[in-house]
Amino acid sequence: MSRSNALLPWPARVLRKGLRSAAAVLAIGLIAGPATPSFGQSTGPATAHAGRTSQPTFEAGYLNGVAGAAPAKTVSLAGTWDFTPVTNTVCTGGGSFGTTTGPMTCVNSAASGKRTTIQVPGGGWLKQGYADLSRAVYSRTIRVPDLAADQVTRLTFGAVNHRATLKVDGRTVGTNMTAYTASTFDLTGFVRPGGTHRIEVTVEGRKALVGPDGRYLVPEGASWSDDVAQGIFRSADLEVFPAVSISDAVVRTSVSKRRLSYDVSIANRTSRSQRVTLSGALSSWNRENWNYPAIPRRDVTVPANTTTTVTVEAPAWRAGPDSFWWPNVPYRQGYRAELHNLHLAVTTGGRHTQPSQYDVRFGFRELAQVGDHYELNGVRVNFRGDSLQGANYDNIDYHGRSDAYDTHPGFLKPSRDNGGWPEAVDNYQRLNYNSVRIHQIPATPYMLDVADEMGLMIQDETAIRGSNNRENFDSGRDNMVNHLAALVQRDRNHASVLRWSQANEPQVQFFANPGAGPAFDETLYQTVMRYDTTRPISTDGESPDLPHDNYTVFCHYHDSSFGKYDESVCDGPAGKPQGQGEFIWPADSTPQGLTWFGTATMRMREQGGSEARPYTLLSGWASHIPGVKRTDMKLESGYPNGPHPIYGEDNLPDPWSNPTLRLIQNAFNPVAVIDSAFWNANKLSNEAGAWPTTPAVITPGPTTRRLTVFNDSLSGERLTVSWSLRTGSASGRPVASGSADLKVGLGSRQQYPITFTTPATGQPLYLDITVKKPGEGTLFHDTSTVFQVQPAA
Repeated sequence: MSRSNALLPWPARVLRKGLRSAAAVLAIGLIAGPATPSFGQSTGPATAHAGRTSQPTFEAGYLNGVAGAAPAKTVSLAGTWDFTPVTNTVCTGGGSFGTTTGPMTCVNSAASGKRTTIQVPGGGWLKQGYADLSRAVYSRTIRVPDLAADQVTRLTFGAVNHRATLKVDGRTVGTNMTAYTASTFDLTGFVRPGGTHRIEVTVEGRKALVGPDGRYLVPEGASWSDDVAQGIFRSADLEVFPAVSISDAVVRTSVSKRRLSYDVSIANRTSRSQRVTLSGALSSWNRENWNYPAIPRRDVTVPANTTTTVTVEAPAWRAGPDSFWWPNVPYRQGYRAELHNLHLAVTTGGRHTQPSQYDVRFGFRELAQVGDHYELNGVRVNFRGDSLQGANYDNIDYHGRSDAYDTHPGFLKPSRDNGGWPEAVDNYQRLNYNSVRIHQIPATPYMLDVADEMGLMIQDETAIRGSNNRENFDSGRDNMVNHLAALVQRDRNHASVLRWSQANEPQVQFFANPGAGPAFDETLYQTVMRYDTTRPISTDGESPDLPHDNYTVFCHYHDSSFGKYDESVCDGPAGKPQGQGEFIWPADSTPQGLTWFGTATMRMREQGGSEARPYTLLSGWASHIPGVKRTDMKLESGYPNGPHPIYGEDNLPDPWSNPTLRLIQNAFNPVAVIDSAFWNANKLSNEAGAWPTTPAVITPGPTTRRLTVFNDSLSGERLTVSWSLRTGSASGRPVASGSADLKVGLGSRQQYPITFTTPATGQPLYLDITVKKPGEGTLFHDTSTVFQVQPAA
């Protein structure tokens, strides 16, 4: 069996592993660290005047993730900084598709130019009231820790949008251009260990980086939104490392070859060659007793002022499939995926030197694009899920708008009043979504850590966006490419990241972003391949295919089906995975459109689609992210005066009793059985979102119905399908029944006809269907199929 802990039935696996209930997990959090961010002196609402100490700091170090280099010393620089607004920029647009599209006209004006204060990270400057600011200067005094040995001193911001230029005591250190990823500066030659220095960071947001053609030169993620984070956000730290230290490490796993290898980059910032010893040790994050391979030590000579990369091939991976990373499919409350720790250390023979340490948490798994489908650990996997659009949540005024991923409780660790991001992941999985495309606003490392642990597959997408005709892929190409490279390097050790989405709609039929086309797509593809060859790559939108076996294109809104029902899996590249990456929007914020999430996805499953991702769940059920009320946000369609979502915590206190969400839950269930003709007849629903609306008409006497049985689980081909026909109601008296033991291939479906004698009755007949697997109990139950008996003419 190819499933984590699959040798035991689920209840026994829970007892053996001592898993906590989901409620307990949400109560204590998943990763060590503070349960809530630091809110400075007050948690009061943001005011129109920024820089006041009443603004929350939003310091939460865990957001940067559990893996990475371990500094010898870290000084948090979160708190109050001096702040000088320099330039305001107002941009207006108005392409053929509305004010959020087309090139912009931007007008600059001087900001106050007066020094005030601001909270860092604080969610960036937009969250703190600076709506039109495009350029500003952050400054403060720092004291540098002293290791009493050769050291490297770095200033690291968790994220900066976008261009940051650093000066120390008036001397320019350098300039970084980033988007949603860390911005790091090496201060070593500019500061004295134990010394006090004045730092000054000039930051230019996206409106300062608009080219002459009125388009952004940076991948900013949500060209339609005025709410995305600007300035410094997520974190700010002064970090000190030994002068000889591990600067990066990446782990590669192969299930097919049962091999583990990794690359370690060792930086020598001294003026002399260094002989070092690299060691590694494996351990279980889940505290299992796996038979790990021994990691060989390596003696390496690193030349002066050089970084050397060492590749280590570990002996064969002896632990079996139970040690592999598997997603939580089918859904089980409290599930934890198998993860492993690789602890790395570099030691030198010199006196007064400290060892350098680096930790990587990884999953042993392999996702491959195999012809027309994907396989996870050798098992076909079909992606069904959501596109989480962070920019919509940035619209929520939580101590100010912007930077929801780093500041809104629904994306953070569980707290007293909010289940946080772990509860959001559980909501996705309980809804039977197996994957989430983190759409355009990249996730925090913490969000990926939780997905790793809870077994949610992630499609990691860049902030490169062609949809609104507001990014220039020609003059801004280097910025686009460097952003993609930084994102891949940051996220490639996360087990949950199973596919790279290199861009969103870079080429669409109704827009012509400069530089878009196959050459740009190929440049992005080669950039990913430079840093990670272990995952498939895709582009969402209408781009032409590229001739690579690990690449495909998923269409959006087939035949311009915006706001309409559509069940097409598209005419994509021949011999490659088929499906749709977006459909339904903007009808997703209507009751009928939300019903289509279930009905259209089920029809795509019947056609064997590898991808079905209706856009977007938040428009219907915004409070799948905990703590969100319906009126908290306005949606993208019609922004800034768009509609509210259909449901939030204020009008949907019990989502799991909602009939539409239960329909979606069944439609996405990996193990499902439907009466195909009945579902097809009811797929359009009505404006009220009612389902079903049309009973199937049958006549008295022998009747045969054709059922479709799906097995999108990842282990166990044997299913027991039981059915009964009940009169009057779903719990009425059975008048016919049957069962069958079927063998349905993983990732596939098959037809199963049932025959019964229809009674001559004026009452409706309900088809009650149950699916079980040996050792796993009931995985699917549905009573929604209704027959109306019509006497024969």
